[in-house]
Amino acid sequence: MTVTGAIWRDQLTAEQRAALGRDVGTIANPRPDVLVVGGGILGVAIAAAVHDAGLGSVQLIEAGRLGAGATGGATGLLIPEPHQWSDPETFVDLERASLQRWRYLDQATPGGLGLVELDWIGLAPDAGGLAAHQPANVEWLDAAKIAALVPGLAWHLGGALIRHQARVNPLRALVGLADGLPSVGTGVAATAVTVRSDRIESVTTSAGEISPGAVVFATGQPPVIDGLELNIPSDRVKGHLLVTEPAKEYLPCTVAPVATPLEDGRLLAGGTFDYGDESPVVREEVVDTIMGGLRAALPGIRGVGVSHQWCCFRPRHPDRRPVIDRVPGLGNAWLTSGHFRTGILNAPATGLAITRWISADKPPPEARTWSALRFARD
Repeated sequence: MTVTGAIWRDQLTAEQRAALGRDVGTIANPRPDVLVVGGGILGVAIAAAVHDAGLGSVQLIEAGRLGAGATGGATGLLIPEPHQWSDPETFVDLERASLQRWRYLDQATPGGLGLVELDWIGLAPDAGGLAAHQPANVEWLDAAKIAALVPGLAWHLGGALIRHQARVNPLRALVGLADGLPSVGTGVAATAVTVRSDRIESVTTSAGEISPGAVVFATGQPPVIDGLELNIPSDRVKGHLLVTEPAKEYLPCTVAPVATPLEDGRLLAGGTFDYGDESPVVREEVVDTIMGGLRAALPGIRGVGVSHQWCCFRPRHPDRRPVIDRVPGLGNAWLTSGHFRTGILNAPATGLAITRWISADKPPPEARTWSALRFARD
């Protein structure tokens, strides 16, 4: 769920905004080879991968508008390399593969997906503040070099420089991917499934019944649908973000934990963890705290105001790793959920993994890492 106010929709053309509500209440193909439930970036990326692989007809349905969930409130950052300090190698490998896939899709999609190349700097008191041993692709810059790159920075800190990362407007990227899909129905909610033996035979929706060959659920958190029994622990974490008015203070790249530069001099900041806050309301005190930290780091923007402020709820599993798996006990259904802060980044690689699984009818080698069964109790 995303509270309106994110900048991404305002950056779209009228035609692109209209595409987010494409074919409201309509099921163009009630008997698709593959049904994708969920119209966030993961659902759209999966549907696009299945369609591009030639696995037959694809129908995508979304209960609201495309990108109405966490996708519409995400930062859109595609930065896998900083995760090498905190995440398992298989997780980082997935992200690296996904960034390469983003680049391919940006080139292959008519009009592109709006991918912007940028570097990433992570500030730290010393090189050991990030890790005892820096990977080969990390360049450590002392405080003097950081000051030369970011002359307006008030903090006298060194930092780790990682080149060749990227970002997207998540809604623009989603619209670009969805444009190639022949059958998309927004305002269509899946309410129940009928299971016979080990297969989903039909899916009941608010717009009628669908009889798919295969089903993929990409609903953020694990789907809660009558007839589908799942026991996968998950929750969601609220986060606030903001974008400033155009500022004269120049950032050459993402500077963590300060901000990311956007078009026309705006700065994107935030990404808080508001644990226990289930209210969809933007809290002004949180926005003030984010802006206060930004002004402390960059004193030159003290007269710059906030143009956009919003919050969103990011789905996660207890270990903060996603599920990418066949639905336990079913032979023709898959799900992906709990991507937390990396759903935008992981979407293309997740789409490829599930597409290959459907095509070959066997899991990829890394599937155990993302298994839903890892939460099963002894």
